[in-house]
Amino acid sequence: MPDWKDKLALVAQRNRQEIVNAKLSRREMMRLGLLTSTGALVAKSGLSSRAFAQVPLTPPSPISTPWMQPMPVLPIKAPLSPSALTHGHPDGTTLIDGAGRRINHQLCAYDSTGTYSGKFPPKKFYETFVREADWKFHPSWGPSKIWGFDGMYPGPRYNAYYGEPIMVRFHNRLPSRAKHVGFGLPEFSVHLHNAHTPSESDGNPVDFINSVNDPNEVNPLGFKDQHYPNVYAGYTKLNDLRGDPSEALSSLWYHDHTIDFTAQNVYKGMVGVYTLFDDKDTGDETTGYRLPSGEFDVPIMFGDFVFDRNYQPVFDLFNSDGILGDKFCANGAIQPYFNVKPRRYRFRLYNHGPARWYDFALYDGQKFLPFWQISSDGNLLPQALMKSKVDVAVAERVDIIVDFGKIQSSRVYLVNRLEQLDGRGPRGNILTPGTPIIQFNKVGPPVRDNSIDPMVTPLRMRTLPDPDFAALLARAERAKKRTFRFDRTNGAWAVNGKLFDPKEAIARIDQEAEEVWTIENQDDGWSHPVHMHFEEHRILSRNGKRTSVTSSDYGRKDTIPLYRREAVEVFMRFRDMKGRYVMHCHNVIHEDSGMMVRWDIV
Repeated sequence: MPDWKDKLALVAQRNRQEIVNAKLSRREMMRLGLLTSTGALVAKSGLSSRAFAQVPLTPPSPISTPWMQPMPVLPIKAPLSPSALTHGHPDGTTLIDGAGRRINHQLCAYDSTGTYSGKFPPKKFYETFVREADWKFHPSWGPSKIWGFDGMYPGPRYNAYYGEPIMVRFHNRLPSRAKHVGFGLPEFSVHLHNAHTPSESDGNPVDFINSVNDPNEVNPLGFKDQHYPNVYAGYTKLNDLRGDPSEALSSLWYHDHTIDFTAQNVYKGMVGVYTLFDDKDTGDETTGYRLPSGEFDVPIMFGDFVFDRNYQPVFDLFNSDGILGDKFCANGAIQPYFNVKPRRYRFRLYNHGPARWYDFALYDGQKFLPFWQISSDGNLLPQALMKSKVDVAVAERVDIIVDFGKIQSSRVYLVNRLEQLDGRGPRGNILTPGTPIIQFNKVGPPVRDNSIDPMVTPLRMRTLPDPDFAALLARAERAKKRTFRFDRTNGAWAVNGKLFDPKEAIARIDQEAEEVWTIENQDDGWSHPVHMHFEEHRILSRNGKRTSVTSSDYGRKDTIPLYRREAVEVFMRFRDMKGRYVMHCHNVIHEDSGMMVRWDIV
């Protein structure tokens, strides 16, 4: 029987959701006395359960028994002929500035003869429909409303290849803004996180598109074409339209990036996986690096949520620190099981947030088991590293190899050992054994395994673009320096004391330039996963200490886990393309509050 505290939490949650449905701006909420001057929800009975001590901010989600459903395997998206795309061939243009105008693609074109040209004409074509759908997070629950790519959470997997540019048409089939009720904005700007992408296809926060249900003169049909050249960085200097293979990426992901609404739309389900292959990481375990492939190459997208009594995701608009859920999902299923064969698997671990950090480990009920880490973010490491756990901040990715043929137990759990009590980030407390998220069940007899066994043969992979770290430091000394301070300003999230202004570029950087950026967090209260669009970077130092070969900072990165009172120095390049890009905190609650800056390559 719920007591008065439980009832108060339910009333507060329902009343806060009514404010979300009313679509009040934060300034309007301040005038109504619902927000303090720092942007926090007032401690008012019936609205904020913080009005009473010891009362949880939100009631817990409904009960869900773990290991009741298999973990979904993400379907692989199939290409179409350009003539089969809904509304016909891409015309060489794309939308920017809130679907307010069209511009030409930088790196490809289309002429009246039906021919694609330019530096990287697309060779494959895809389309996806972003729409509202019912989704079952748990078999004992009723359906939940999500917004998903092709109506799925997560969206489909794209398998792409270097040297094979693609065009993706994104259709907005979400409800009209006038009819939509609840959190989220039925517009989107798709960012291919980690990719070396021209700015007009990068998913800039202001390049969102309208729904077909809200047509305008420029975009009456509600779609946008995005061009992904799938080219190694550095092709301009090499003058070969191929680039530097040591700059290859592997595990990417895509998500909405709409200004002020990224967190809400991601929380509503707008995420997916994009895996990129070449002649080394081939997707065929008999060739190249011989990594586990096919059904044994498994992307896993992690997200945590709070649900109401009707199984609908609850987004607390008034939580400015970062939302943490009490239900852990893997590929859209709450605490699923996954049957494995006694052989090696490649698991690509993705953390879409919005605010949860993880420390993943394998646990057999008695002890933690070793595995091999082979990537940092989307980038393969120079060699496989044996680990007993891996840290994954918001937006980071880690690929691991697990050899179930060498594990004696028939049942193993992937657990999160990192304690996190609020959206401010973890405090470093490691739990034993932690929260189990996936149950791996070893089934069946041994099967063929053509992948390399790192225990027998050292698994050597990508050579870093700058293998001589001392030489890289010397180059960094000659580079232009900039400092970016991620902090709070009058209770709001800011960079260098300013909130995001999409019209203001904080830097205009020459194409092919090299710079050193220092990313600072002077606060003792929060951690920030900081993401730079467009190019990978190298971490030179953390708190003045040079990066060591054995450090997780040593490989190429696109996201910096910036902990409390830290300063991280990174080496940046700006090659091949021009346009506007952004850097931001990937605790997307902070991003939406203004912790983001624009910089332009000119």
